[in-house]
Amino acid sequence: MYLWAFAPADAQNLLNLQDWLPGTGGITGFAATGLASENVREWGDGPFGQRTVLWKAVSDGNNDGDGGWTATPISINPLAMYRFAVWVKKGVSHDGYSYLGCDNVTHLDGTPETNPYFWYGDLPALNKWYLIVGYIHGSNDASTTHYGGIYDGQTGQKVVNCTDFKFQTNASTTHHRSFLFYCANPNVIQYFYAPRIDLVNGNEPTISELLGLSNIGASGSTNFMGKVGIMTTTPGDYELAVNGKIRTQSIRVETANWPDYVFDSSYRLMSLKETNQFIKVHKHLPGIPSAGQVEKEGVELSSNQALLLKKIEELTLYMIELKKENEGLQKEVTGLKKAILKK
Repeated sequence: MYLWAFAPADAQNLLNLQDWLPGTGGITGFAATGLASENVREWGDGPFGQRTVLWKAVSDGNNDGDGGWTATPISINPLAMYRFAVWVKKGVSHDGYSYLGCDNVTHLDGTPETNPYFWYGDLPALNKWYLIVGYIHGSNDASTTHYGGIYDGQTGQKVVNCTDFKFQTNASTTHHRSFLFYCANPNVIQYFYAPRIDLVNGNEPTISELLGLSNIGASGSTNFMGKVGIMTTTPGDYELAVNGKIRTQSIRVETANWPDYVFDSSYRLMSLKETNQFIKVHKHLPGIPSAGQVEKEGVELSSNQALLLKKIEELTLYMIELKKENEGLQKEVTGLKKAILKK
């Protein structure tokens, strides 16, 4: 099975990964570090054992930039906190340094920093996936606590602390940069997966979710704490937004105010004459959205089901009334027949 997802709740990611496809060199939104031959995107096994596209840094042995990227700057609110992350796995040897950085920041104590990295150095072990996480605090945040770290992809434990920064007061953008640098060994390979920037506002996936640990329970069920978009990066006001078809065996919708009130003696049922007049004017049933409204806004499943049931119950009442009228007419006809026969 081939998977294109990069991380849980990918819709929150401020980086555009649409062009993260097999190929070489840079792509839209990601300027390559080093030669095109040092930047290869290919199918491989991600940190969760899934088949996915990985960015591979391949050193040419020249002890300079050996793969990775500097992403296109994104607009930010300098008063807000942002979280940077990327999965990294290095193989063959510890030659060269791995990096995760940003820009337009100072240290938490206000000290200037012109070349900021949340972390750079050697990963704890070779041939093993690690999640590197760094935070940029808001420019007016007085906190001096560093939250970032490197997490073991197998155990989920934080194994290395990272350096946090805060935005310069006049910052309007920042960018994600992660690479392999200063590697003189041409055999070294470093893989990258799922780079992301999240606005820290409570909707971002948790670290446990990024690690794939809290998503899967003992029953195998999956839970997402933030909004989820499938084939869309803009879920909007919806907890789950799917840009495409959905196939399932069952859907259960919870709703309130089920329209059994139609059968209450206090309910006023429109007469058929009133209903007919409404249809002539509005071209749709009373209480049912028009075709134009549905085309513009769609249909809300639970309320629409309730409306349809309401109309069915009203139709039932009309039928009961008509049956009573019919029975009354039948009695009158029977009476008239008897009267005629007596003459």
